[in-house]
Amino acid sequence: MTTIKQIAEFLNKELNINNIEDSSCNGLQVENEGEITKIGFAVDACQETFEKAFKAKCNLLVVHHGLIWDSLKHLKGSTYHNIKYLITNNLALYASHLPLDLHEKYGNNVQLANLLQLKDLRAFGFYHDKAIGFSGSTDTTLEKIKKKLQNQGMKTLSLDFGPKEIKKVAIISGGGAKEVYQAVAIGADLYITGEPLHFVHHFAKENNINVIFSGHYETEVWGVKALMPLLQEKFKVKVEFIDVPTIV
Repeated sequence: MTTIKQIAEFLNKELNINNIEDSSCNGLQVENEGEITKIGFAVDACQETFEKAFKAKCNLLVVHHGLIWDSLKHLKGSTYHNIKYLITNNLALYASHLPLDLHEKYGNNVQLANLLQLKDLRAFGFYHDKAIGFSGSTDTTLEKIKKKLQNQGMKTLSLDFGPKEIKKVAIISGGGAKEVYQAVAIGADLYITGEPLHFVHHFAKENNINVIFSGHYETEVWGVKALMPLLQEKFKVKVEFIDVPTIV
């Protein structure tokens, strides 16, 4: 029998969840009882995700954005109803935020770098002295990169203020707009992140860099999806991606 404790201990070690300071309570956030037979994988811990996972007969959810951040101070409102739903339906919840962003094999950012076939990958985008993203070299065009992202269902809201021929790309998934400063500092031709911030427009224009905002959600499905075959093979359980996209 495969238990939640076995899976949580395996993921804690595999993802090295204590490797970086994080506002997320990474690891097992809500327990369940009994055997784990099917695992759902999703970006966000929210009511819609929980209901879809329960309908799919999952008894564990692995997510990127969990329910508990900066310690749980109150159990009321939507947080109460979320946790009550999980417990009532014997649905466990495991979260990995920054550890899954930065992971060199399963992380959101390395998966995006691999999608774009970047070479000479280097750690990029430092937070608490740990690199969250990756940069790498390529020999392509801005339009070809946009097309490749679009083919994967990703957004391509772009600031086309840099060269059309792309030699160096920097990537941080999700809410990494502020790290455009670091992308300029390493001489990137293109910076890819999730959601936009207003100031980036003028900064990118004045520093001749292209920026693509590919969606917070769309840039962060990659890590949880990369974990699916790993856990399926390791624990011989069923797996399913629970798709609950957001507008941002």
